[in-house]
Amino acid sequence: MSGPDISHHIAGLIEVVEGIAEAYDPIKDLRGLPEAFQEVNKVLPLMEQTLRDAKSPAKKLKFSKEAKALETVLYSCDEKADKLLEIFKKIAKNSKDQYDSSVYRALVIKQGKRRVETLMDGILENLEALVSHHMFPTEIQMQVKLLADAREQLAKATPSLAESDLAEHPNSANQYGDNNRQYNLFSDGTQKIADGHYFEAQGNQNFSMMPSKESVERQVA
Repeated sequence: MSGPDISHHIAGLIEVVEGIAEAYDPIKDLRGLPEAFQEVNKVLPLMEQTLRDAKSPAKKLKFSKEAKALETVLYSCDEKADKLLEIFKKIAKNSKDQYDSSVYRALVIKQGKRRVETLMDGILENLEALVSHHMFPTEIQMQVKLLADAREQLAKATPSLAESDLAEHPNSANQYGDNNRQYNLFSDGTQKIADGHYFEAQGNQNFSMMPSKESVERQVA
């Protein structure tokens, strides 16, 4: 891998960071939005500036095992940033004036139980590994301290979801679509469909296709 490729990778990551900041804007005033979301947003400018500072020096990096290692770091950073962007976008899409914790919980579980603050902490850790590389000038390597401080501050925020909220119930299932959310608890046979056509029932439920009147008449004849 050549240096310009790494620089191009960094440029792409900067675009994702800009997308995250843009996606945060419509959710920032939602009632009940966890503090951790705000703390993650505060770190975005540092994340973007770190990447911009690293972009130019990265052009000088030639293909080597070290370059390959940095590529791995960037891919890891990409993966977390993409998940963070997805969370912000889907919360914005599925919320009106109030933050919906059920939408967030389903996303977090789907993505491997990594909350927004967990994802951002991992991103900052990746950036520490990136800029501490000896190929970068001293002034850029000094940003490791800023990144470490940001991680420490982020750790003080109240978790956006409690550990108990991340526990999946073995006999339940949640389904989310663009027009509805459905919750099922199989152990006692309950079902609830919300945000679309509403249906709620308890006990055993049987669903089948009723034959038409014409079909019954033909069978009798």
